Amino acid sequence: MKDTVQAIALGSVRYGDTSLIVACYTRQYGLQSYMLKGVLSAKRNKKLSKSFFEPLSLLEFEAKRNQDHKLGYLQQVHLLYPYTTIPFDLRKKAVVFFLAEIIHQVVKEEQQEANPSLFDFIQKCMLWLDENDSIGLFHLKTILDLTLFMGFEPNMSDRDAPYFDLESGCMCRYKPKANFIEGRLKNLWVEILGMKFDMILEIKVSKEEKAALLDYAINYFKLHLQQFKSPKSTEILNELFKVS
Repeated sequence: MKDTVQAIALGSVRYGDTSLIVACYTRQYGLQSYMLKGVLSAKRNKKLSKSFFEPLSLLEFEAKRNQDHKLGYLQQVHLLYPYTTIPFDLRKKAVVFFLAEIIHQVVKEEQQEANPSLFDFIQKCMLWLDENDSIGLFHLKTILDLTLFMGFEPNMSDRDAPYFDLESGCMCRYKPKANFIEGRLKNLWVEILGMKFDMILEIKVSKEEKAALLDYAINYFKLHLQQFKSPKSTEILNELFKVS
């Protein structure tokens, strides 16, 4: 029997001439992959569109849980929440592609285990992005808050310490040999981690600081997730923020 599944699209690859294989993070089952048979054909099923599976689209469909990494098949999909601004804003689209790359890598670590709290967090972030004109440090706050769900949340118990050690994930009083943050960037890192999501637009940083903080965050993920790789869209994201 099929269940009603809520899902977040993460990416797709072409299969043959007319089909796609899509990766989705589902609220009920965790990471799942589905075949969209004939979705690129001129005679395609009108209830199934490639456009529904743009990165981080919020979806709903009927499906069973895929066992042993097998593919499921979808015949009908609905948009759970049609975005009103993201598809028309180049900055927001760049952020979405960047976050989709990171989230896809992160949820692979869960080995198809459901994590409704993580799903709800991602959905909440996407709704915030769609509803707000400014982006600010949204992408940085989002990926740092992802660590809350993945078991490597930065330990900020000694907030006044002069250094943050990326390898240990802790504030420290002594200067680490490598992979650490200090000075104003350390203070910004602490402030971002300690504030509520809805207050993120209040932090004012330069474009250079924004890029540096993002580099630190990506390095933090590399140090704490074995298979993590730098998102390919990072450079595009930084270039867009240079002119925005």
